[in-house]
Amino acid sequence: MMPGRPNGIGALSLPLLVLWAALALAAPARVTAGAGDGPPGAPVGAAMPTEREAGGALEPVSISVGLIAGTTQFDAGLADYQWDTTPQAGWGVLALVGRGRLAFGLRAWRASTTQSIGDLGEAPAVHATSWEMVGEGRLAEVMGIRVLAIASAGRLHLGYEPDRITIQPGASGPIVVDLGPEGTWIAGGGLMLRRAVLPAWRVGLGADVRAFSIDTAHRAGDEIVFGRARFGDWSARVELAWQVWQR
Repeated sequence: MMPGRPNGIGALSLPLLVLWAALALAAPARVTAGAGDGPPGAPVGAAMPTEREAGGALEPVSISVGLIAGTTQFDAGLADYQWDTTPQAGWGVLALVGRGRLAFGLRAWRASTTQSIGDLGEAPAVHATSWEMVGEGRLAEVMGIRVLAIASAGRLHLGYEPDRITIQPGASGPIVVDLGPEGTWIAGGGLMLRRAVLPAWRVGLGADVRAFSIDTAHRAGDEIVFGRARFGDWSARVELAWQVWQR
């Protein structure tokens, strides 16, 4: 705050006037914590409005990493291609940067099933691995439990193990079939319930649905028909996350 203007300036001696002017110029302006040099057009030394006066205190930025585990059930339509569509165990990791009601980050998720090849041999495993960008938005908070809407988009990699099978048709000799990997885009959304259990730890429970398209082949009479079809999966996940940084 600037010194107040004295009464009866004409009665002051010249030395006192010089001293007062020097102190007024040298004394630092008192501003609130976090204030700048004053708003445009304001008098020199005027304090900037506080964060709360400007519309509320800013939420801190936080970074968290976590482990996720649960189950994935593949689209029932994949059963027509001999996939096992019962729920399968899955696991992954999640990293988020959050501020206020929103958070963004990356998620990796892996689940596996099998695809039968009939009498041609043992069913190979199908590994579905996805890398996605994830966005979260807080919808509500009840008794310390946050209700979050989740959206995700990324890439899905489907790989076989083994990726080559040998068919023994008889006298004509063996036939080697390569089961090549396939990559495709995947996107989805869901809901998450999350609660802090310790200052830096939180647990969550969520479910989401995702959609993707893959190349297909099936027999129609005496012909093999190739095409591209859209499928999906449903996942239920439990999360344990650690807040590694906040500022």
